[in-house]
Amino acid sequence: MNAREAAFKTLCEILYNDAFSNLALKETLGRERDMSREDRALVTNLVYGVVSHHYTLEYIIGQYSAIKLKKLARNIKVILELGIYQLVYADKIPESAAVNESVRLAKKHGRKGADRFVNAVLRSFCRDGCEVRFPEDKAEYLAVKYSYTTDMAQQWINDFGFDEAEELMASLNEPPALMLRANTLRISAQELIKRLCDAGIKAEQEQGALIRTSGFDVGGSRLYLDGYFSVQDKGAYNAAIALDPQEGETVIDMCAAPGGKTTHIAELQKDRGRITAFDIYAHKIRLIEESAHRLGIKSVEARLADASVRDETLLNSADRVLCDVPCSGWGIIRRKPDIKLGRNDVSGLPGLQGRMLENASVYVKPGGVIVYSTCTINKRENENVTDAFLKNNDNFEKVYEKTFLPDTDGSDGFYICKLIRNA
Repeated sequence: MNAREAAFKTLCEILYNDAFSNLALKETLGRERDMSREDRALVTNLVYGVVSHHYTLEYIIGQYSAIKLKKLARNIKVILELGIYQLVYADKIPESAAVNESVRLAKKHGRKGADRFVNAVLRSFCRDGCEVRFPEDKAEYLAVKYSYTTDMAQQWINDFGFDEAEELMASLNEPPALMLRANTLRISAQELIKRLCDAGIKAEQEQGALIRTSGFDVGGSRLYLDGYFSVQDKGAYNAAIALDPQEGETVIDMCAAPGGKTTHIAELQKDRGRITAFDIYAHKIRLIEESAHRLGIKSVEARLADASVRDETLLNSADRVLCDVPCSGWGIIRRKPDIKLGRNDVSGLPGLQGRMLENASVYVKPGGVIVYSTCTINKRENENVTDAFLKNNDNFEKVYEKTFLPDTDGSDGFYICKLIRNA
C-alpha cells in the first residue's frame, strides 16, 4: 500500500468511524511495517494535516464541487480533502502529483466516473491558483482560515475579541515545543540540560525544573527510561507550582492520570509526603504507578475512584488538593487536532467540574489549599466555574488565577486557580 492510500484509509477511520488520530495512525503504521521512513513520514503529515485543516478543506470542496457536500460519497470527500491539502499546505509536493495520485485513489475507491469528478474539482482549484476565498463574516472567516467550527470561533471572539481570537487560533495550529521537567530527586535542571546538549539536543531552561528542547525521540532516550525527566508543558508544570506542596503534607490529586502532576508534586515534596492519586479507569491507575516507579517515587498511592462522587472518609483529610478536572481540551488542540472536529458535547462539563470542585472543598483542611485547573481556554469551564463556587462557599477565597495562552506564554492553553479555605 502506498503512502497516500494508507493516509486515505486512516482518515476514513478518523472522520467517519470516530477513531482518534494518534491511535488510527499507530495502527496503520503498525500494519505497514515494510513502508519506508519517507513514506511513513508522508502518511503522518497527510493524516494530521487533513485533520487539522478539515473544515477549511470542506469549505474549499464546497466552492468547487457541483455536488453538495452532504451528497458527496465519503470516500470521494476524503480523497478531495487529501488532494486539496497537498495543493494548499504541502509545499514539497508537486501539483501534478497531488492531482494525479488523488485521481488514482478515486478510480480505485470510488464509483465509475469518480476519478473524472475528482480531476475536474482539483484542476478547477488549480486554475484559480489554489487560493482560498474566505467568507466575510468574522466568525466564519476565522473558522475557515484556521479550521475550527464556527461555534468555537464565535465563542472565542466573544471571550477574547476578534484579534486575540485570531492569534489564539493561529498559535494553536503551530506545532508545540517539547518541554521536559527534570526529576529533581535525581538531577538538577542544569545537569540535565548539559547531558541533553552533550547528546546533540538543543535545550534551555524555561522555568525552574522546566526545560525547552528542540525535540527528540523521548521513548528511546536512556535519560527518560532511567527516570531523569518527564514530559510536561508549561501550564501543567505551573499547576503543582501553584499548589506549593510542602514536605510531610498530605495531598490529594483528584483526577491524576497519567501522573505528570502527581509525580511533580512528589518531586516538590522531595518524596517526603503522602499523595493519594485518583482516577476512574484501572488502566490509567497503572499509568500513574508506572510513572512513579520510573521516577523512583515512593510517596504516591494510586487509587481507583470517581472524583465526582464524594468520599466521606476523606473529609478534612488533605493539606492540599489538586483538582485538575476533565475538560474540553481547547488549550491542547495543537497536540490533539481531533478536538477541532467538535465531536464532543462540552455543555455538560461545567456541571461536572463544579461537583468535583465541591468535593475538593470538603477534602481540604481548614487553612488548606485547592488548585483548580484545566487544559482549556473556555471561560465557561474556568472562571465561570470558580466564580460560581465562591458564590456558594464564602469560607474560600481566590488568591491566584491565570490563564496560560499559547500566543503570549509559549505554552498550551491552561487555566489555574488557587483557592484557600479560611481557617
